Amino acid sequence: MWKKIFISIVLMLPIIIFSLTSCTHGWKTYIIKAGNHTAGGLSPIKFNLDKINFDFKADSSWYYLYPDHYGWNKIRGISHGQHQNNSSARLAWRCFGDTVLVVGAYCYVNGDSPQDNPNFKAIIDTIQPGIIYHCSITRKDDTYVIDFEDKKWTGPAGKDLNWGYVLNPYIGGDFTLKHDWKIEIRDR
Repeated sequence: MWKKIFISIVLMLPIIIFSLTSCTHGWKTYIIKAGNHTAGGLSPIKFNLDKINFDFKADSSWYYLYPDHYGWNKIRGISHGQHQNNSSARLAWRCFGDTVLVVGAYCYVNGDSPQDNPNFKAIIDTIQPGIIYHCSITRKDDTYVIDFEDKKWTGPAGKDLNWGYVLNPYIGGDFTLKHDWKIEIRDR
């Protein structure tokens, strides 16, 4: 009898191990410390970068009181060329009234910013902590398309270059948070 139990356990072990590791496989945690904009680290340059796919999870660290000089916080983005203001698009978030989390999109086009052109930004949806969300950002011809869950935003793209990089999480424009911020991202 013990032999049958042992054999059953040994045969089930790969399934148990796969189940435990597949829950966290591919997830990377970024923590931006209070008073900072980034968690550090740059993404490598990639050629023919025209699409990124990723999942992310929010938690309670995403809530904050509105600062005097607010802006969007970057979740993930794509940039073409050396400078982000040439041609780039981002999925971003902000907190309204310390109670509502929204995701939005914005882009930079040939040196023009979303602060200068309202057509370069939009609110897409609200989000909740603890839920896994999916997004893709695609550059096609002269546009960026951000697909967030079942919503879509299309914005203009700048000069087409065949190389770029992935934009990592970033807090603020001119502000930082007074507490540590955490995000989990799984690139696909």
